Amino acid sequence: MGGAGRPIHYFARELLARGDRVLYVQVVPHPKTVAQTNLTVVDFGALGFDETALRRAWCGLDPRVDFQNAFARALDAFQAPDAERVVVYADPFVPFVALYPLFRARHYKIVYDALDDFAAFPEIGLYFANLDAEKFLVAHSDLVIAVSTTLAQKLSAWTHRAPVQLLRQGFDAAAFRPPPSPPARASGQITLGFWGQVNAFNVDTALLEYVARAHPQWTFQLIGPLDLDPALPRVEPALRALPNAQLLGPVAHADLNKHLQNFDVALVPFPANAFNRARDPLKVLEYLAGYKPVVAAHTPQLAGMPYVFLADTPEEFLAAIEHALTIRVDRAQVDAYLAECAWGKRVDQLLTWLAETKTAAETPTPAVAQWYADAALNANAREYIARTEQLLDERTRYLRALEHDAQAKQAHIQHLQQTNPFWKIKGFFGH
Repeated sequence: MGGAGRPIHYFARELLARGDRVLYVQVVPHPKTVAQTNLTVVDFGALGFDETALRRAWCGLDPRVDFQNAFARALDAFQAPDAERVVVYADPFVPFVALYPLFRARHYKIVYDALDDFAAFPEIGLYFANLDAEKFLVAHSDLVIAVSTTLAQKLSAWTHRAPVQLLRQGFDAAAFRPPPSPPARASGQITLGFWGQVNAFNVDTALLEYVARAHPQWTFQLIGPLDLDPALPRVEPALRALPNAQLLGPVAHADLNKHLQNFDVALVPFPANAFNRARDPLKVLEYLAGYKPVVAAHTPQLAGMPYVFLADTPEEFLAAIEHALTIRVDRAQVDAYLAECAWGKRVDQLLTWLAETKTAAETPTPAVAQWYADAALNANAREYIARTEQLLDERTRYLRALEHDAQAKQAHIQHLQQTNPFWKIKGFFGH
């Protein structure tokens, strides 16, 4: 499964490089052909999910798709008979939690990789995660890992059969090394930078407004798409009103390092909510790889990272930026820290824990029918789902109408070609 908090495909890449076999489930088919013999890729379409079924499942409703036989056949083709078997869940997606008995019957070690505080998803306009399904995974998995200290503490308070382990974000530092000769910059110019989705759960506009008023000579550069989700409050009007804010829009990931060289201080201006307190944002490691000090808001889970300064109020945020501007980053210290964050190190730790883990003997039955009960969904979720399904139905009708119209036009052209002499003459001279 995917996962925004930790790009879990990096686990897969590292394991493949070590010669292990990986079956990777992706939401959207990738256009490139899989070339590795030890990699099997399955997408939801191949399992029988159309877009409506996938969206229903993603929003907490029964997708009305019997896909377990198709998935079992994929496992049959994938599994080596004498290999240790491990399945990693990256979120409490109910259709796949329903596969728990299948994995138990095939003697898989089950890992739950907690990437987000899913109970906080309604704060950011998302409703797909099922808290009961997540509690089931925490209670019955053979190993539970969490991406942040905050999340590990939360899950440790739940019923669990195995210790909840902290396994933070991994990173490839080489992709963000600064160029040998940094670009020349105007003397005295201060630039504060951020990249990511520029929206209501990533950007606290009140923080930026406070700093902008205190230092109108500073420049803010915000990189990323603006207000993509119409269900969230918009941040663009407030940011456009700041004369020293530059909204640069989306930038290719490979080009981010060029922009990073312009930053004096990199920002993580998160709003205060449970979702942000549970994250381990990859952008912080990217900022550090460019040897930039970082000022982050409402992120106690980042405490202890080198050159990352934390704040919880606008006054603290401003003071942390002013302090960060006075320091010189020790590159050797940053390099040593990032070396311990490499994906290889993270996978080594995961494999160590797996070697110490025994597969549970019991096979409890997930309460899937109960989790799918529409009555259990709150009003906001029902409204979101209804709106999504209405849009899908409208689009499907529109596409079918276009297809029917195209077929009718083609039939009319064929009729003319067969019966109208002028079309026959045109066809003759066309050759």
